[in-house]
Amino acid sequence: MSVAQPQPQLDALSRRLTALLCLTMVVASIWGLHRITAGFEVWTFEGRRQLQVHSGVLQASPVVLRTAPRPAHTLWHEGAARPAAYLVDFIYTRCPGICRALGSEFQQMQLALATAPVPGDVHLVSISIDVEHDDPAQLTRFAAGLASDPAWWTFAVPATPDDGRQLLRSLGVVAIPDGEGGFVHNGAIHLLDERGRLRGLFELEQWPQALAAARLLVDPELAGPSVAAR
Repeated sequence: MSVAQPQPQLDALSRRLTALLCLTMVVASIWGLHRITAGFEVWTFEGRRQLQVHSGVLQASPVVLRTAPRPAHTLWHEGAARPAAYLVDFIYTRCPGICRALGSEFQQMQLALATAPVPGDVHLVSISIDVEHDDPAQLTRFAAGLASDPAWWTFAVPATPDDGRQLLRSLGVVAIPDGEGGFVHNGAIHLLDERGRLRGLFELEQWPQALAAARLLVDPELAGPSVAAR
């Protein structure tokens, strides 16, 4: 024969279990926040990407890119031996806002490179995130509108949608369809080396610093003897 527990004891047990559950949820939330914010040091997505750059954990996938008039090819890959620097932005030809702004910054970098070339491979690369719409012919027309010089500035699109998603994911780039044929995406200048490692992340207005970092990447002697020897 079972004996019913007094109601006060049941109420006390219920309160203790509820308190324990709440405490567990709070601890789990704090731990998750600790991981997401890198020990409560980073509170924005771009800040987290900057921390990942400094940690050296982001590397662009060596996807095949389609360009005109060259055949499809990869720009960076793990086995590359010759130093190279790629200043990369992500665009799409129907983008009315941030892509045009990035075009202006890249025009200024193109002029700077043409005026004062470096003894190494520094390339400007604009990669479309709209794989379904932007083919090499469309990109060529878009590039012409920005007065790009193929000697310095390449426009490309990943060979397949999967390649495009893989590339964006590898660099932590967010591109969300806006439901109107466009994308909401973060704009920045990405500095990659010949192996695709993300070596720097710059705001649009920091294009002079981005270009200087690219020059230094292919020619360390520009930093002076003491730094180049390290």
